Amino acid sequence: MYSVVILANGLFPSTEKPLELLSQADKVVCCDGAAAKLLMWGREPDLIVGDMDSLSDSLKKRYSNIIKKCDGQEDNDLSKAFRSCLDYHPSSIHILGATGIREDHTLANVSLLAEYTELLKDIDCTVDIMTDSGVFYSGFESMQSYECKEGAEVSIFAFDNTLKMTCEGLKYQTDHVIFDSLWKASLNMAKSSKFVLKLNHPAKVIVFICND
Repeated sequence: MYSVVILANGLFPSTEKPLELLSQADKVVCCDGAAAKLLMWGREPDLIVGDMDSLSDSLKKRYSNIIKKCDGQEDNDLSKAFRSCLDYHPSSIHILGATGIREDHTLANVSLLAEYTELLKDIDCTVDIMTDSGVFYSGFESMQSYECKEGAEVSIFAFDNTLKMTCEGLKYQTDHVIFDSLWKASLNMAKSSKFVLKLNHPAKVIVFICND
């Protein structure tokens, strides 16, 4: 198992689970200015990716040998870092620091998780976004299974009004939900340590599972 953490330049993690991922990762890829936050925490980056607009001149000089400058504006630094970390052939990618500080960045980064999951469909690798309060996962298959603790709070997000979804293992059924707005299947609860979503067709779905 080879684990890569992408550290985005949002809110630096402060709780046990994401910090444990950060300390145990085989490689840490930083989005631009996130490298300074990682250094303050006590670990050095393995790769720094982005347009370098938020990295100090001193750090640019110090880490010039591991900087991958990408100036294109067709995607953001997180996507640039995601593509770069695939060169490590990881078995898991955990994205930290993707939320907080800027709400527009939060929405953009979480929505990108669905794109990343689809890109990995033919690769033996998983990707998620971990925050201080929980984990975002994504799937696009007609049947999706997720593990959690019994009683965990669960929210499901999709933006496809043709989507019909049934569920097993959740307190509230989803078969009546019309997915024309992001809030429609939020604030559910797991009845056991696993729940299953069954879709009438493949669709991009994002699932948030709260920590204990």
